[in-house]
Amino acid sequence: MASKKLDMLSEAHAALKLQANAMSVQQSLGNPQMAPDLEAATVEEMLPKKTGKVKEEAGAPRSEANDRFKWFVLVFLVVQNSAASLLMRYSRSEVGASWNPQTGVVMQEVIKALACVVLMLKDGSLHTAFADRTEAMKTAIPAICYLIQNNLQYVAVGYLDASTYAVLYQLKILTTALLSVLIMRKHLACIQWVSLALLTIGVAAVVVSQMESKDAAEGEDKATTSILPGLAAVLTACLMSGLAGVYFEKLLKGSTVSLWTRNLQLALYSIVIGLVGLYGENSSRAEEQRTDFFHGYTMAVWLSILNNAFGGLLVAVVIKYADVILKNFSASLSIILTAAISTMAFNTNVNSLFAIGACLVIYAMFLYGKINPMDWVKKFVALEREGKEVKNSLHGSSLL
Repeated sequence: MASKKLDMLSEAHAALKLQANAMSVQQSLGNPQMAPDLEAATVEEMLPKKTGKVKEEAGAPRSEANDRFKWFVLVFLVVQNSAASLLMRYSRSEVGASWNPQTGVVMQEVIKALACVVLMLKDGSLHTAFADRTEAMKTAIPAICYLIQNNLQYVAVGYLDASTYAVLYQLKILTTALLSVLIMRKHLACIQWVSLALLTIGVAAVVVSQMESKDAAEGEDKATTSILPGLAAVLTACLMSGLAGVYFEKLLKGSTVSLWTRNLQLALYSIVIGLVGLYGENSSRAEEQRTDFFHGYTMAVWLSILNNAFGGLLVAVVIKYADVILKNFSASLSIILTAAISTMAFNTNVNSLFAIGACLVIYAMFLYGKINPMDWVKKFVALEREGKEVKNSLHGSSLL
């Protein structure tokens, strides 16, 4: 009886396999790429155990490659975010630093424009950059906002240390959220409003901590004079960032113009407006006070320009591979890394109030993405515990 059952099963197995092959040939006539998938799926249903293991083993290298790439994305975002604050601060605080930040912003846009031209030439879409003049003119508004924002960033790091600037600049989340509600009519969840309140409290704590440390080092009047211009600059930069971001999002959603075309338009408008501003500034100066475009440029200045230019473009490409957790985690690590390097390299005073404020800002960033870091930590601990239990049970069964 057992042998008869085995014979019947083998015949059924052969019949199913022939049916699968016939179906795969039929599908290959219409779509050659679908045939292997269909055949693999049918064979997997017939032999679930063995083929399932083979499939898992085949998928393992791809999963490992994805994990490695995610680690690369995380490291890249952390380094780029930290380098932006540190390089801008260092280039502005060098001994004898006399370069004009406006020229740096113009050079950033020149590099971005060249990169966009190369990419659009590769796609064959360069001729469409200004085909629709009405759409192209709309890009002028965010271009002006981004130009003001980039200039104010360099002004801010001239008055604030890198770690303080890195924390305060997270207020762009607040400005972007509020402007999204006002302009785009977006709806924010309750947890997101809580996160915005925590973000504001955290930033306020950092500002107070820096004013206290400045008071101790320079006196109350000098401390207020030295930190307020930087605070005003970073707050205005956050406002410009939010306005430009929301308006740019509205442009992208309301038209069929590609992202690289918009980036090229932004860069070209910024270059023209920036050069006009530089010409007006030089015209108002006396002859002996005028300087050439690259006056005072050092290696640190060039590195800062290249990091801001290529970093912005690469982040736009890389960010599609990063989920909300990875983006927030990288931003949090960059704040910690910036504070650590700033403490060692620039003798920045990081006190307990600064640490509390930075933690609140990091926590608020996760909450705004509707992620509770504590739940995430609990899940991670639970998974680790389950893994250890499985490992112990397997070890115990092997001993038996």
